[in-house]
Amino acid sequence: MRYAAGDARDWVRNTLRGYLTVLYTPFREDGSVDEEGLRHNVRRTLELPGVGGLSVNSLHQEFWTLTGAERKRLVEVVLNEADGRAPVVVGCSDPSAETVVDLARHAAAAGADLVMAWPPFYGPRSTESVRHFYEYVAGRIGIGLVLYSTTLPELGYYLAPLEVEALLPLPAICAVQNTTLNLAQYAAMLERVGDLLPVATSLEEYHLFGQIAFPERAPRFLIGSSRPVLCQTQAHPHCGRFVEAMAAGSLAEAAAEARTIMAIADRLQSRYFARGFHHVGLFKHVAGLLGMRAGPTRPGVAPASASEREEAEQILRDLGLLSEGRA
Repeated sequence: MRYAAGDARDWVRNTLRGYLTVLYTPFREDGSVDEEGLRHNVRRTLELPGVGGLSVNSLHQEFWTLTGAERKRLVEVVLNEADGRAPVVVGCSDPSAETVVDLARHAAAAGADLVMAWPPFYGPRSTESVRHFYEYVAGRIGIGLVLYSTTLPELGYYLAPLEVEALLPLPAICAVQNTTLNLAQYAAMLERVGDLLPVATSLEEYHLFGQIAFPERAPRFLIGSSRPVLCQTQAHPHCGRFVEAMAAGSLAEAAAEARTIMAIADRLQSRYFARGFHHVGLFKHVAGLLGMRAGPTRPGVAPASASEREEAEQILRDLGLLSEGRA
């Protein structure tokens, strides 16, 4: 790690910039992980405009379809390929607190900068049980821990501002990813804990709002976004230009880029979010069209239908993204 124990919050706020972007896990036809393809994805993702780090074992990476050993091996491959060139946050989510601790300790030993853990995503959950879960994990891992707060029903538990505030005494808690798809809830999180804890989002429109409404609190990075992978190319670096404009304080220019990104995302992704889920099979197909190694999905993740693939390809052509982005 690049910070001393207890300094994770300051390190996160002062160091992280741009997008900490999701990876996609390429599988071979026999279902095994394509490690060379994964290395390719690490390299290509880090080269994308605006990307300042990686978010590993997110929804986009199909982590719940992997065995425990596969999750650890994937982390080792990613960190080896990244080789310290950019910060890496490793998702360690699991309903078992013991498993989260084991995965987090492994990630720290392998060289991760931070870990992330969702609230338990199965079982009878309450405010008290979730708080105890995080207290147990945070006290045993020795690495900065990012919380995850979302209203998407895929997770089925919203980590509310008051619950995050109750976890502030835990020094390992160093940030919260707030992806609620509700601007009022994002603002409420910044208002409640943003002075003490970096409150990041994955969406440009929320990030821009945070910088305008809470300029002294909102962090300078986005975490967990797939848009740098799916909504731009080197020839059309929409996300890169957004980050540059934000860093320069050019809010009008950043807003213009955000509108372009949102318009692309609306056609490729947002309609599925509005229905409450990530269409990982389709997003993975789009990532493959734009140069990532993809391969099939694993059981439990629906592949994109032929009509969905054809529609996505036409959208990319209409946007001028496909021809120059194809691997």
